[in-house]
Amino acid sequence: MKKIFNKVLIAFAAGSISLSSCTNLDETLYSDLNESNIDLSNETDLSLLLGASTAQYRYLVEDWFGMFHLLEECSDQYMVPARVGVGWGDAYINLHRHNWSPSVDQIYNPWQIAYRGIGYANKVIDAIDPANESTKKSLAHARFFRAMFYYHLFDMFRNIPLQTTQNVPAGYLPQQVSPEEMFKFLVDEFTFAKENFGDDDFYGYGNKYAASMALAKLYLNQNVYLGTSGNDGFQKCLDEVNYIINSGKYSLAPTYKECFAEDLSSNPEIIFVIPGDRTHTVQFGLQSYCFPQSGIEAYGSTAPGYNGSCAIPQWIRTYDEADGRLADTWAGGTQYHATKQGDKYIPNSDTSNPIKFEADDWSGTGILTYNLNVHSIDNPGAYQQEGYRLHKYEIVGGTDDGTTSDDFPVFRYADVLMMKAECLLRLGQNKDEAASLVTQVRQRSFSSAAKATRTVSDLEGGSVYAYGHDEYTVPEGATAGYNDWSTHVTTYEGGADIELGGLLDDLGWEFCCELHRRQDLIRFKMADGRSVWNGKSWFCKDATSETTYTIFSIPDEVMKSNVDMKQNPGYAGAK
Repeated sequence: MKKIFNKVLIAFAAGSISLSSCTNLDETLYSDLNESNIDLSNETDLSLLLGASTAQYRYLVEDWFGMFHLLEECSDQYMVPARVGVGWGDAYINLHRHNWSPSVDQIYNPWQIAYRGIGYANKVIDAIDPANESTKKSLAHARFFRAMFYYHLFDMFRNIPLQTTQNVPAGYLPQQVSPEEMFKFLVDEFTFAKENFGDDDFYGYGNKYAASMALAKLYLNQNVYLGTSGNDGFQKCLDEVNYIINSGKYSLAPTYKECFAEDLSSNPEIIFVIPGDRTHTVQFGLQSYCFPQSGIEAYGSTAPGYNGSCAIPQWIRTYDEADGRLADTWAGGTQYHATKQGDKYIPNSDTSNPIKFEADDWSGTGILTYNLNVHSIDNPGAYQQEGYRLHKYEIVGGTDDGTTSDDFPVFRYADVLMMKAECLLRLGQNKDEAASLVTQVRQRSFSSAAKATRTVSDLEGGSVYAYGHDEYTVPEGATAGYNDWSTHVTTYEGGADIELGGLLDDLGWEFCCELHRRQDLIRFKMADGRSVWNGKSWFCKDATSETTYTIFSIPDEVMKSNVDMKQNPGYAGAK
């Protein structure tokens, strides 16, 4: 399937809004759309508005302070430590420690981007006659994207305003609704989209299977969202994923790495994707977060690198050494220059030509070598070569694009199989099938069938994650702290008390840094009833019985602009 978009506007499918043509548009126009330059009776202008909404979805996920960074930086896999001699720190540290405030930009940006996208979608929906059968598909597309924005807002903030039209009186202030009302709204919206998409299948837009995936995600997390404890959500999730499986439309890609290539348009595993493009839609600057400038040379790219984020060491130690997803996801050890074969660059392959790195050379060799261990989040923080680096998403060689032009997989078929396995285990149904499904997903990442195989007892057992506080502080005034690993501040909690801990591990290895982990850590419980999210320590984040940080705070700017808003419980200003 070919990528079909021009600049930010991916042509809008179905009904009165045609996919047959694309209009050349500057992305900056989207900030200028208003009543004076948009004709809501014109299908091209309606396409503009939906194009604006889809552009906001990309920004929501991929922006510098977007949802990717917000959700991953507070997980037990990925962090942005203070970098000695580089900078970083500030709110990144608070996200890791789970003590953020309502003033954090990483929290405000996703909120305002999502509501901007909702506004554009509402404009399209307002202009379409819902009784007109010929435009039902167009309406389905607009309602799907609006619901996706609301789904992410609901997951992150829970108590959010619901606005379904832009036709509001002057001075209107949107009102927060209960989680129950928002949950029902989302189910209704995704169900409408699923029933009215027909067989539409345009790259970068939703289809009926993407709507099914969104419903499955809602149902899987229903108990978290609504504070319930039954199995109703798991059964409904199972029904949705079976609908996708029984369609026969999707299959696992031959290799794990193929799911994170720059262009995913021919990947059989991808159900819903955010398209990137080298010319028009560069956005996902992940390489700048992760790598020092010299580190980009290992991929044959000239993209910028600011040496920030890295893996949490405890997470890296959970991988089986035979699991190919470790090397496919993380760069560690000595780094070498890329070699060129045809028009492709083979990363880190010229072993006769290691990359030079003089700054903060803890190894004493002058060679860039990523050390697994990291001292701390901020005391003193991480030295420049500390921490494995995320290279899961293709870093394009021969260009300065890096990761910015990559397609981003929102829903993929491996998740369908893993959700089915989880539901079967939680419902106590066909547990052997659940283990078989997890094994099927693992098989492409292991050369040994025995290593790939997971049993019911494996999945129902504890996690192998060595949870606990685990940092190395450096005495104040030390001049060679990067060689000082003597002050180890540590506790050990382990993962034996995590219910379905083995399955939690498998979800982590498969979906690392794909916006899954926070949701999984909140859904999975410990024997004492606390979520793993709250009840476990990792690196410099400590366990608690406090539930405030299960959802994010309503941003300060939002509280100031709407006097009717109520802050989420536990945060400053909450009533």
